[in-house]
Amino acid sequence: MVVNEKKISKIAMIAVFLALIRTIAECFRLDYSSRYSTTFEELRPFLIGALICSVSCLSMCILYFYPKFKVVIGIAISCISYYLLTFSMDKGILNS
Repeated sequence: MVVNEKKISKIAMIAVFLALIRTIAECFRLDYSSRYSTTFEELRPFLIGALICSVSCLSMCILYFYPKFKVVIGIAISCISYYLLTFSMDKGILNS
């Protein structure tokens, strides 16, 4: 089985879309599981992550139809790495 750029870009688009769904679902989970009302400051990192993922999904879909598969893969890598970096900094993992 040959894995080419087109298949990798499809998988990358699915990964970013799943990250978008997970981010939006996390806002609802926080609102549902919290005893107190959820504030904007608590939801802000998730909303920023959802915005980044949605813009990345849109640009990846547009670029996929113009065969720019390497650019699609690059956008996916940068989106997921920024997504992980943002949430790790927000949770204090990288802040020592």
